[in-house]
Amino acid sequence: MRAAIPLIVFFLVFFTIGCVKQGEDMQETAASPSPAAEERPAAVPVHEEKSVEWAANRLLEISNRYFERLEAAQAADLPFEKFRIQISGDMTDHFISEEKMEEFYQVRVGLTALYLFHYEPGALAARTTILEQNAERIVVKTMWFANELNSGYYEISTLINQEGKWLLDERQREELTEKGFQLSIEEATIYMKAFPFYEKPVTTVDTIQLEDVPGEYGRFYQFMCDGNPYYISPVDGYVLHKKMENVR
Repeated sequence: MRAAIPLIVFFLVFFTIGCVKQGEDMQETAASPSPAAEERPAAVPVHEEKSVEWAANRLLEISNRYFERLEAAQAADLPFEKFRIQISGDMTDHFISEEKMEEFYQVRVGLTALYLFHYEPGALAARTTILEQNAERIVVKTMWFANELNSGYYEISTLINQEGKWLLDERQREELTEKGFQLSIEEATIYMKAFPFYEKPVTTVDTIQLEDVPGEYGRFYQFMCDGNPYYISPVDGYVLHKKMENVR
């Protein structure tokens, strides 16, 4: 019996050491992340989708601020590089280069500023469409109505996100199809309420047809404002604010 005591003690010591070692291994395993956990990518932040109203307001803000700064910079005879710094918060270097803004800045006369880009509040409010958007890029489709200098067309504007600031990066022109914009009376009314010459309230809205112009291009929406007629083409957005003859 006495001879068996050392053997029993040996087994007890061996069993105790084994349990301690196993406990240490379990702690190390729990403390160390698995390789799969280390390789797991961080959660991607949720993209806040921008509304059509936001896109229209951002384009209008860029346009208005550009013309305000242009007038002030040219009046102060600033070199273009200083003006470039002023507008860099609203448009990218790519846009400034592609649109030849330095060339137009140096000319300083005529309609060059208007030729660059111009967003009308009424047209933006009447119909603005977001074609594509993600966290880095938003593509917006707007209307440019016909006037004495241009035919009607769509404008495709691209905004990109640079450090949380949405900048105008590109614009492209898309020609109208034969059917044109096909403005509804509701869209035409929204536009006319923001039209520069349109100051009096609407009393009636009708559709008229020019006798000498058959088809869609002879059809106009007529807005009567205290007896003064205004007309807009639903095809290309052309506006007449003088009394037209030969209508029925």
